[in-house]
Amino acid sequence: MPELLRNLGDWTASMPSLPNVLFHLLLAFVLSKPLAWVYVWTHHGVSYSRSFVQALVLLPLIVTIVMLAIGDSMARAFGLFGALALIRFRTPIKDSRDTIFLFLSVAIGITVGVQNTMLAVVGTASVLALACYLFGVSFGERFSHDGVLRFSMPADGEQEQRLRQVLRHYCRHFALVTLRDSRREGAMDFSYQLQLHDPAAVTGIVADVRQIPGAADVQLLMQNEHEEI
Repeated sequence: MPELLRNLGDWTASMPSLPNVLFHLLLAFVLSKPLAWVYVWTHHGVSYSRSFVQALVLLPLIVTIVMLAIGDSMARAFGLFGALALIRFRTPIKDSRDTIFLFLSVAIGITVGVQNTMLAVVGTASVLALACYLFGVSFGERFSHDGVLRFSMPADGEQEQRLRQVLRHYCRHFALVTLRDSRREGAMDFSYQLQLHDPAAVTGIVADVRQIPGAADVQLLMQNEHEEI
């Protein structure tokens, strides 16, 4: 019994104090908020999830708690990570860029949890600054486009010529990205990426494509506004 009490006293003595715990939890929260803001600001596409953004803020706090609980004890490390290994995450991550933000969220929690404040602040600021830079210069984009035009139409030379006239009238640039058999007999499904002269002219291009004989199921999905017309 005396030895058990002595071990318990040594364990509690090695735990961080309440002000220390609150400081590092607050630091993890302060660093995770800019992470979430940068993710929201630079995110493109239709895979945006509000719950994922909230997870980016909460995950560093949880990892900080785990790291503070582990401290310098290898036994606690094996025990805690063994327990965490039982957790299974069923939500698939569709965008590889989301994985990068998730890793940074974990890194914030680890660096704050091991009480390396300078590495946490400098590392987070550097990665987020680079993420904003890559977004600002559109690094990796082959060309920017305003939306995707989808429709079905018979693959006829005269109709395709009329389609090209409509696209040249409204677009600075257009490219065929997919062409496949349609469920409509004798028709094909077309998908074009468009860069419009005037993004406000979306209703005009949809109306003109619908006037082409045989054109059906015309949809224009705008990249910026995420609208379907």
